[in-house]
Amino acid sequence: MKKQMTYFLMQLFALQTVAIYAQTTEKPAPGFTLTLSEGRRDGTMVPYQQVLIVRLTNISNEVNNRTGCESYGGMYNLKVVYDGVPVEETAEESKARKRMESGECEGRGIAQHTKPGEFREDILYYNTMKPGTYEITATKETFPGQPDKSVTVRSNTITIVVPEPEADAPK
Repeated sequence: MKKQMTYFLMQLFALQTVAIYAQTTEKPAPGFTLTLSEGRRDGTMVPYQQVLIVRLTNISNEVNNRTGCESYGGMYNLKVVYDGVPVEETAEESKARKRMESGECEGRGIAQHTKPGEFREDILYYNTMKPGTYEITATKETFPGQPDKSVTVRSNTITIVVPEPEADAPK
């Protein structure tokens, strides 16, 4: 009887340990969604510069507070596929992203509090220098700089087709 009781207690302890471990390693569900769209261009912009609008919608039950690093769209990453080939992040982009994730931001932050069910929009720019098809998706980490806790939230993908330049008309 003592052996059975000992085994029972050991199994109970093992189950509790597994349950606690599962709870602590589970990543929290994202509290927002992202939607990407093309923004309006004005006549002063160079033709290859694309205006992108990222809409962050708060789907949690808590207020989403913008950090200083999030101001000016600094915490979004753009995933770009050009003519079917993923565009790699440049060394400069990687350095800037890591600096933002660490909390070292430039400029003054904008205080913004997005209540549950509300959204905010940020404007990003991307240069489409070569003719071809660009597929662009915005991503954002739920807890930047904390990979054990963070989840990557992805937006929809938009497609931008840049035509070949027209040949100069003969005179």
